[in-house]
Amino acid sequence: MEYLITHFSTERVLEIDKAISKTASSLSKSPSRGTREKELSHRNEGFRFILHRKSRSFEIKIIFYIKEEGKTVFVTDFFPTRMHPEKMK
Repeated sequence: MEYLITHFSTERVLEIDKAISKTASSLSKSPSRGTREKELSHRNEGFRFILHRKSRSFEIKIIFYIKEEGKTVFVTDFFPTRMHPEKMK
């Protein structure tokens, strides 16, 4: 959210937040989709991401993992792809 507030107007932040939340909520229907996140491959959780794209210049990775016992999806981060991947760790 800090990234959004720094780069967009309040109205636009609310619009983006709603769209990102909708994308993240869609994981409940198909949690195993997404791509393995290589920057977090050293972790045991098996982190994945789905990409939320508003334009070519604005993409957010929705980082998550699936807890197999309860088939629960945990969203852990919303990471702007313009940021350096090292900051993800």
